[in-house]
Amino acid sequence: MEEKKLIPASELCLHHKVEISFIHSLQEYGLIEIISEKGNEYLEEEKLTELEKIINLHNELHVNIEGIDVVLHLLEQLEATQGELNRLRNQLKFYT
Repeated sequence: MEEKKLIPASELCLHHKVEISFIHSLQEYGLIEIISEKGNEYLEEEKLTELEKIINLHNELHVNIEGIDVVLHLLEQLEATQGELNRLRNQLKFYT
């Protein structure tokens, strides 16, 4: 089993200039998962891109947490729709 790489939440907050309370709010809303080990809080490295997207929405576009949840849900739906469109295009190519 591969061990997950963890990033200290405090370092991430310093780097992105966000309060740890914001990270806690994201976890309470179910948008991220904080891992607690030995009294420290960490985030999985593989989830960093998603978290950076959330931080950018919040800082640059001033979107609140509820709005971020909506935006992420819409992006998921868009991605699924694009996948379905590609699948249908491939089927159409097969029949033409």
